[in-house]
Amino acid sequence: MLPHLARYLVCTALLTGLCKAADVPVSQVGDGVKFTEVARKSFNLGDHKLTVIRVRRPNLPLLPTPSAPPPLTADQQATSDRLAKKSYVSLNLSVIVYLGSPTVTELRWHDDAGTQEYRAWSNADFRYLAQVPFIETEATVYQLQPLMFLEAYAPTDFPAGQKPPIPDGLGLSTTEAEYVVDSSGKDWPSQETTLTGLDYLHAYYQIHYADLKASCEKAQADSDAREKELREHPPVKPDTTLRFWPIQSRINPR
Repeated sequence: MLPHLARYLVCTALLTGLCKAADVPVSQVGDGVKFTEVARKSFNLGDHKLTVIRVRRPNLPLLPTPSAPPPLTADQQATSDRLAKKSYVSLNLSVIVYLGSPTVTELRWHDDAGTQEYRAWSNADFRYLAQVPFIETEATVYQLQPLMFLEAYAPTDFPAGQKPPIPDGLGLSTTEAEYVVDSSGKDWPSQETTLTGLDYLHAYYQIHYADLKASCEKAQADSDAREKELREHPPVKPDTTLRFWPIQSRINPR
C-alpha cells in the first residue's frame, strides 16, 4: 500500500462562489467582389462536391473599422474590479476518474521544474468539477481550465479479471469530499499552494454537489441527444466553392 496522508480542510467560509508558399485560399470575401476566373477543377468527395477555382487577384475592399465593444454592465464591472484585486493560481492537473462503487479520482501534477510528479486520490467525481472554470476565495482565484486533461473509465473498460489501479487502504470518507496524497519521498511542503487549491475544490464540491451532478448529467444527455439526431438524420453537406489566387513571395532568394 502506498503511504498516504489524509487531508480535509474546512474551506467553506472563504469560498465566495463560482464566477461563472504561398497561394491564398479564399472561400468568401464579401458581397460585391468581382472575380475573373482563370481555371477550375471539381472533385467528388462522396457526399458533396468541391470546386476549386483559380482567379486573378481581385480588388478587395478595405476592412471596416471594428466597432467598439459594448460597455460592461454594472454587475460585470463590479466583478471585474473585484477579481482584479485577487491573486491567480492555475491548478495544472491531469485527472483520471475510475467510475464504480465508489468512484475514485486519480490526480497528478508536476513541480514548477517539471521533474517531480505528485499524485493524490480523491473520492470526488472530477467529471463534475471539470465544468467549473474557476473557484474564487476571499483572496485567490483558482483557475481550473487544466481539468480538461480528464479521462474516465468504467469497470467494463478493463479486461476480464483486471481492476482499476487504485491502491488499497486509502480510507477515503463515504460522506465528506476529501483526498489523500501519496506522500512517499516527495517534497510536499513545496506543494502547499496546489494542496490548498485542492482543499477548496473539495469544499466547493461538497457544497455544490447536487447542482454539479445535475449540470453534468444534463450536458451528457444533451450530447447524447445530439449524437442520436446526427446518426438518424445526418446533415446534407452543401457543395463547396473555393477561390484562390497566387501571390509573389516576399522572401528574396539568395
